[in-house]
Amino acid sequence: MTPGLPLFPVYLVDFIGAILMIIFSLVSFNYASRLTRLEPTNVLWTYLFWFSMAVVALALSRGIGHVLRFIFVFLGYPGLWGALAPYSGGLNTITFVTVAVLTFYYVNIRQLLDRVREDARQLAETNKELHRAQEALRELNLTLEKRVEDRTKELKLSEQKFRGLFEGSKDVIFFCDDRYRLVDINESGVELLGFTKKDEVLGKYLPHFFFDRKKWEKLARELITVGHVKDFEAEFKGPGGTYLFLLITMSAIKDEHGKIKGTEGIAKDLTRFKQVTETLIQSEKMASVGQLAAGVAHEINTPLGIILGYTQLLEEDFEDQEETLESLKIIEKQTKICRRIVADLLKFSRDSMTEKTVPTDINTCIKEVLAVTEHTLNMDRIYVYKVFGGNIPKIVAANEKLRQVFVNIINNAQYAIGDEGIIGIWTRYDQARNEVQAIIGDTGPGIPQEIINKIFDPFFTTKAVGKGTGLGLSVSFGIIQDLGGYIEVESPPKEEVFVKAGMETVFIVHLPAVQKAVGR
Repeated sequence: MTPGLPLFPVYLVDFIGAILMIIFSLVSFNYASRLTRLEPTNVLWTYLFWFSMAVVALALSRGIGHVLRFIFVFLGYPGLWGALAPYSGGLNTITFVTVAVLTFYYVNIRQLLDRVREDARQLAETNKELHRAQEALRELNLTLEKRVEDRTKELKLSEQKFRGLFEGSKDVIFFCDDRYRLVDINESGVELLGFTKKDEVLGKYLPHFFFDRKKWEKLARELITVGHVKDFEAEFKGPGGTYLFLLITMSAIKDEHGKIKGTEGIAKDLTRFKQVTETLIQSEKMASVGQLAAGVAHEINTPLGIILGYTQLLEEDFEDQEETLESLKIIEKQTKICRRIVADLLKFSRDSMTEKTVPTDINTCIKEVLAVTEHTLNMDRIYVYKVFGGNIPKIVAANEKLRQVFVNIINNAQYAIGDEGIIGIWTRYDQARNEVQAIIGDTGPGIPQEIINKIFDPFFTTKAVGKGTGLGLSVSFGIIQDLGGYIEVESPPKEEVFVKAGMETVFIVHLPAVQKAVGR
């Protein structure tokens, strides 16, 4: 290479380009450094800083190498450049590789940066939601105490309403577990079933209170298949072996799998309603039979009178014939018995009393009856236990008919006892009902439940043939009904005072007090 090189313009351009490359790389490095100092955490600026540094190294390696080569050639030391050229080429290669690595690395940095930005965005959204949740929680904390207080008041009010309904209801309200054992019952239910404390009832099985087992089985089937039972009539065993007629509505309490885990129910006591209904039916029955009996009695009375008259005439004609006279006496006796039966039928069939009603003291009336009957009772070793109440108002009644009622009831008690026992007589005044009550009981065998509803039926009797007509209680029932009262029978009795006295059956005669009668 000589001073007059024909490629001088090319070398000149190469020389100047190398110098400009060094200058521009330094300028870019300066800008990158300033950007990095402004935002040290910015990944892009950091990348540009290192990238410009690599470019500066490349520019210095290549530019200085080219400049030195031209200088050594012009000075006549081309061999010296030959010794430095490999080092310059290796440095250029290293700087090229560094730039390439930084370039490839930037792509990964961009992806990482995008991922970081997405994570940052999600984190920001999460922070916003967390902030909103914190605000809601803070507001909830501020109002939580008031909400709890309000909710507690509502629950307390609801519990008070339920408790008031539960305890104050006159119907029976009860709850059972999955085995139909009573787990809770109100006071009305405890009292109706004949217990004094709730603990005495809890734990008992509901089916044990059913008088008819088949009734319970039917109710249980409906609970399982339908899930509830409405207005189911059943007879319960009441205190002292009495009957309770209940109208039951029950519902099954099921879990999430449909299995019964308990039951709840309400039972309405229909015992009194049943008794009143039966009394009305009895009254209608007696009225119908009474009308029939009146017609029959009048038709029979005339031929009986003729038979009795002719029999008495024949007795006078056959006074000296003992066998014939004895037969006529039997005819006369049986005819009189028939006339007495007819007379009872006529009494039974009367729609209104013929005797005058006057204010009557019930204690005096019963004492008059006992004056006649007590001697006969003592002969059969039957003791009369008397408890006469004091300050009992008078009743309005026909004395003879009222005495007939008590005689009939005492005679029935005597027949029930047979030999040796006690007839108890109580009188009292029920101020709440404004009625006078006379209770006559006996220590006999009691009245079977299957016939207790029939004892007031005309001609119904448990006595042997010839011992009674079956009209005594029917006539008594009609007399008391005409006086505005009614007769109630209990076997065994419900009240403890009668049970302690040994009574197995009691007849309770209810009569309105004179104040009520006068006030009408």
